[in-house]
Formats: sequence, structure tokens, C-alpha cells
Amino acid sequence: MTTISIADKNRLTVRGVMDGARYLVKQEGNGWWIEPAPEARRRTREVKDAKKDLADHLDALVAHGFTFESAQTESVPPCRF
Repeated sequence: MTTISIADKNRLTVRGVMDGARYLVKQEGNGWWIEPAPEARRRTREVKDAKKDLADHLDALVAHGFTFESAQTESVPPCRF
């Protein structure tokens, strides 16, 4: 059995294990082996420039009949909780 676990010193104390770190735990033959977990691969993604400005999107919505209303001027009552 092999699994990746996060160390929690409040449950079980293993010498050299840092609290909150990720470890690979393997059961082999007559015992258990604990070693640092391999680093997760991180995928990088390019951020492309926007094709339209926000104003262009809003103009398109207005062209389709979307209207904007002014914000309410009433104050919000305080929270009762």
C-alpha cells in the first residue's frame, strides 16, 4: 500500500517529520517507509491579452437591451447577529 499523507504531530509522533508537511508512506514486507512526497508538477499557462475592453462588453450589452440602474441610496441596517 502506498499513499501520500500530511503529517499531524498531534496524532502520531515520527522522529524527523515536520508538522503539516506531505510524506509518501509505503508498506513493504516487514515495515513502513516514510519519505518526503515528490513535488507536484505545476502547469503554467500563458495569459493572453484581452480582445475587448470592459467598455466594449458593456456597450454590447446595452445594444441588446440591458439597462443600468443607479445604486440605492438607502443605508443598510446593522446586522442583528
